[in-house]
Amino acid sequence: MDRWVSINGRVVPGAEARISVFDRGFLFGDAIYEVLTAQDGRLIFWEDHAARLFASAARLALPIDVRPADLRAETETVAARVGGAASLRLVVTRGEGLRLAPRDAPRCNRVIIGQPLVRDPAVEAGYVLHVVRLAQASMDAKAKTANKLPVVLAIAEAMRAGADEVLRVDDADRILEGGTSTFFAVFGGAVHTPPLDADILEGITRRKVLQVAERLGVATREAPIPHAALARADEAFVTSSTRGVVAVRRIDGRAYPNPGPVTARLRAAYDALVASTR
Repeated sequence: MDRWVSINGRVVPGAEARISVFDRGFLFGDAIYEVLTAQDGRLIFWEDHAARLFASAARLALPIDVRPADLRAETETVAARVGGAASLRLVVTRGEGLRLAPRDAPRCNRVIIGQPLVRDPAVEAGYVLHVVRLAQASMDAKAKTANKLPVVLAIAEAMRAGADEVLRVDDADRILEGGTSTFFAVFGGAVHTPPLDADILEGITRRKVLQVAERLGVATREAPIPHAALARADEAFVTSSTRGVVAVRRIDGRAYPNPGPVTARLRAAYDALVASTR
């Protein structure tokens, strides 16, 4: 696979990329990240991803010692090296230091990993979700941090159950989100998704899909979804930056259409929105 990596502005082939074992991202998960896509070197929804990256940094008091414009230029350089449809992961760590206290970290490290965007074959088949009770997936749901062990274990459990993705529920048996996606259900033609005051990340694709639904005249509701309500949902789908809108065909034995009519409309409209940003 043709991977390219930028480390603090220096671009190298993926096989040559190196970072210190003393980096706090490696040692403690003391890092934030974003994943976005590009087409022929053009970044998709860059402003949204950059805003969330810097907001995550602010929540963790993690200084990013580069201007947003320069970070964009570095990201565009990696995207251009990959070419075509690319997946880009931006990681910012607090730098190097062996102590838990961050005061010994002299500067942050920023890493941009670019590789060809390979579509998951399960996207066309429709996803199978496995419900896992995991009320808190990270220290701060509003910051996109690199410390993902609870989600890693939950996804491993989902895979052992033959699923493509996990679906988190909280202690009150309310739906939250996927391991790496936002969840939506359709009831009577209206699109429902958990509210942002739940323990979920504000997904960028989530926001775009809600905007697309409004333009199409599709009713939306951001409100708690009881786990039991999935039994009467007409459709379900998940969203993420690298996968777009993905129909869900089964949740722990309950089957859904792949895709349902509302999901199909939203997917087509979202894909058109992405294409228009090029």
